[in-house]
Amino acid sequence: MGELIQIIKNIKLLVMDVDGVLTDGKLYYSEKGEHIKVFNVRDGQGIKLAQAYDLKLAVISGRECGIVNNRCNELGITHVYQHCHDKLNKIKQLSSELKIPLNEAAFIGDDILDVPVLEIVGLPICPKDSHPSALLKSKIVTELEGGNGCVREIIDLILKEQGKIRF
Repeated sequence: MGELIQIIKNIKLLVMDVDGVLTDGKLYYSEKGEHIKVFNVRDGQGIKLAQAYDLKLAVISGRECGIVNNRCNELGITHVYQHCHDKLNKIKQLSSELKIPLNEAAFIGDDILDVPVLEIVGLPICPKDSHPSALLKSKIVTELEGGNGCVREIIDLILKEQGKIRF
């Protein structure tokens, strides 16, 4: 556990998948065929808290949806990459651009497309309802499911272990 705490203390970048992490992973469509996504307000509050303590944030998603851009703009997340099927290369580029080594990056993913990223970051994380392939690669499995506050759970953990918040 001591090694894991040390990893958490060094995290400077948190990268999140969308479907199954920031949302419950379900696809909702209106009668007109419009996509509808449901985001958890606690995750949003956690993201704002993380930004206040200078934790860098990014989103990498395999799907593309304007609603994701809207939510990320609302939250002030500027590093948003959608329709990205090579998440591994994208996180390597982001790490280089931000000058944050991958061992100081955390990634929350939930499915097979996320496994290559989970294998190279310092802190691989999955919501508890993730695909088994992703769960096997995680150092932390959240108590909460995707879309139900798992991002806030992780942000609280990181900020607490870094001594930035207390509760």
